[in-house]
Amino acid sequence: MAKPINIQNWLVMKCMCQTCPFNKHENIKDQSPEIANMVRSRCLTKASQICHHPRMHGKKESHLCRGARDFQLEIFSLLGVISEPTDAAWKEAYEQLQSNTKKQEKEVCHVLATA
Repeated sequence: MAKPINIQNWLVMKCMCQTCPFNKHENIKDQSPEIANMVRSRCLTKASQICHHPRMHGKKESHLCRGARDFQLEIFSLLGVISEPTDAAWKEAYEQLQSNTKKQEKEVCHVLATA
């Protein structure tokens, strides 16, 4: 089993790579539908997708996939998790989640300290 990679602070590619499975073939369907569907499932249930492009050229992976992120933005916006399908809305929701988590941790510590 591969060692987990912490991608928490990784940037998202500014645009899709030419080889991105989410690039549209003849503007109709995904360039690689089977791979795109596998990534869609994974990026909704497990984690954001790492861009494959650097690895194809023997370089270190350092960014998240723009195609997968655009899909996440679309779905999470439809579900009301983020206010609109933009990177700014994603960042805002992430920061809010972090803030809420810290508040909850403080409350738990306070309850444990006074018990």
